[in-house]
Amino acid sequence: MSATIGRDWRHYCSTRVPDGGYPGSIELAGQQSAATLLYEMLAEAMAMFPETFADVPLAGDVTTFRSTYPIVLPQFEAARLASPQRVEIAGFLAESFGHHLVWQSARGSEPLESYLTESGTPLALQWQEGSGEPGWTPQFDYHGVQWCGAAFSDLGQHLAQRNIITPQAGHALRWLSETLLDDGRVHLTGRKIVMMGASAEMAPVQHWLQAGADVLWLDIRPPSDAWLGASGHAGHLAWPVSGSDLLHTDPRDLVATILAFADGDAVDLGLYAYAPGQARELRLTGCMNAIVRALPAPLIASVTMLVSPTTPTELSAHDCSAMAARWQTRPRSESVLDGLGLLGRGGGSAICQGAAATRTVVGIQGASYQAAQYFGKVVTAEYWARHGIPVSNVTEPLRVSANTAAITRTRSIQHPVFDAAFIGADAFGVETFTPELSRTLNGLLAVHDWTHPERQIPGEIRVHGGIHTLPYPLEATLRAAATWGFIRSPGLVAGLLRR
Repeated sequence: MSATIGRDWRHYCSTRVPDGGYPGSIELAGQQSAATLLYEMLAEAMAMFPETFADVPLAGDVTTFRSTYPIVLPQFEAARLASPQRVEIAGFLAESFGHHLVWQSARGSEPLESYLTESGTPLALQWQEGSGEPGWTPQFDYHGVQWCGAAFSDLGQHLAQRNIITPQAGHALRWLSETLLDDGRVHLTGRKIVMMGASAEMAPVQHWLQAGADVLWLDIRPPSDAWLGASGHAGHLAWPVSGSDLLHTDPRDLVATILAFADGDAVDLGLYAYAPGQARELRLTGCMNAIVRALPAPLIASVTMLVSPTTPTELSAHDCSAMAARWQTRPRSESVLDGLGLLGRGGGSAICQGAAATRTVVGIQGASYQAAQYFGKVVTAEYWARHGIPVSNVTEPLRVSANTAAITRTRSIQHPVFDAAFIGADAFGVETFTPELSRTLNGLLAVHDWTHPERQIPGEIRVHGGIHTLPYPLEATLRAAATWGFIRSPGLVAGLLRR
């Protein structure tokens, strides 16, 4: 059943249909490039906290920095992690990131944050009422075995022992199997979830609807008829009649739509939007964060985002020990490649005064991708989880789910080099996941973070597929894995030559 006017919260959301033309766009201030923003923000932090970053070798100009940031960014993060001011630095970077975004319209360029202090008008929504029985039965195939329900406890232990996930992720799966999945199903009836980037391959919208949650779908593409017909959900699904482009729909109207959907109830905010090219990753992440900041704190039940395994991430003592063990037990072929310098130099982590960060930045993903992940997710999640978002000079820590997802074979990373690397990854003990496996696993872990009595520390629950315990820089290993993949599948070379 679909309608544009209904009961409960729906009557608040059916007041206006966009006229089809977009009023403006979210841009980087001063029309900066993503690489320039990344460079300038690191330079600003280094100037503000000179003792912390005294040994970080930032290039003297942006041009040089474009080729060195895969090395510099992990060193910067390791230095931040070692600093007694790490959270303060995270807050400085999160705030600075917000200041670099503007709303560009016919009336000029305005800082996005100040623009969002003005009131908007809710978008007209269409909605579909769920007809299924509430309850999501999570299950998936992993290495030819079907996993579900109570078996997730064994799966978590198995994956943690193989360093595919962190021990904390294993504990989360055990808690879910013992506490939340006593009947084999997840129940979310009564929860309201706002999904920004709802059509993203990693977004578990369908699963949460099956669990009985009400979901607001915000995406440039509305749910397709085929998707709606196959979803079999129990919760209510609402979406803007004319779609909602996060970069071009008036952000004040998006905030107003979320407020109307919430109707006084706290909502879970899913920040899943992603699009490559033209610094869209960076602008979309900044837009979603700005919308979160514009909402009243009491209406935020949680904020959920997925962190890329290729962004610099804090390593625990367990990770470092596993990395050392991985190096000591490596096969002879790998030792030969390393001796020839084909697996990079300096090991798999950047270390500063006992703190360690992954050396997993891959230059081919681009500066916009890394800036979005590091500024918009890693440091923002840490700061929000510790201090919340300032509201009338009163702060309250937020419940933040910022878990790392494994390298996933989504459409967004289709590239001959990645395709070849996926084939060759197993030679280095690295696993890549299918979209459905990542959706289910990370959807489960997000539910854990929403419902566990204790708030989770961002960065501890990681499904990294083995790359966070890889004893070499990922970029060099990626080249070696891709070479092996091209040898095994020569047809991929033709795709590389066509690019």
